[in-house]
Amino acid sequence: MNHPDPPLDARRPWAAHIWWIALATGAAGFAFVWLATPHTRDIEAAWQLAAKLLAFACLCCAIAFFPWVSPRLHWLLYVPFVVLTGYLVPRISWFYYGDGARAHGDAFYTHLYLLLYPGIVLSVAAAYRIGGGSPGRCLKIMATGVLIVFSGFLDVMWQVVNPVAIPETIDAPHINLFTGGPISFGAAIWFTLAHVPIIAGINLLPLDRWIERLTGAAPRR
Repeated sequence: MNHPDPPLDARRPWAAHIWWIALATGAAGFAFVWLATPHTRDIEAAWQLAAKLLAFACLCCAIAFFPWVSPRLHWLLYVPFVVLTGYLVPRISWFYYGDGARAHGDAFYTHLYLLLYPGIVLSVAAAYRIGGGSPGRCLKIMATGVLIVFSGFLDVMWQVVNPVAIPETIDAPHINLFTGGPISFGAAIWFTLAHVPIIAGINLLPLDRWIERLTGAAPRR
């Protein structure tokens, strides 16, 4: 029989509070990013990217350490569907059907890549966690989802799956942050491949064992 998850089985009294502290911090961070930073495709300052990633990381921790794991709580997963269907999907659809993507390119980018994609990652991780997945593996799912989109894979595949000519250079803000500017299409492929061992390494980390030691929880079986 499995032991309870670390948030409920931990000897450290603060362990049971990780999820709601992370949730409150992540929600505050999201509000700050949404209200106090520009909604643009370009990364104007490194701290803006750091603020976005920190808010997302807190939300990831809130999901990973959510203590009441039970298939009976599947109804919580209706919340993402309501948000996606009630706001993000119709908003993103408007940019296409209303031909507003050109006039509101930055808003389109914000809703598609900074809201929809993270929302999908968090929803998948929440489903895994509520279904009984461990906190460490839950964190790996979310970290992998983020690394895939930041690896340049999307930027490379955009050129491949769409009816466009392969460009000489790729100009992506998240890549430029590391390379200092646009890079060749071939270099973008190598940039993407360089993330494969990083993703593999993260998924091989004994995160659950570390979490158990940190919180004083009994090992899962």
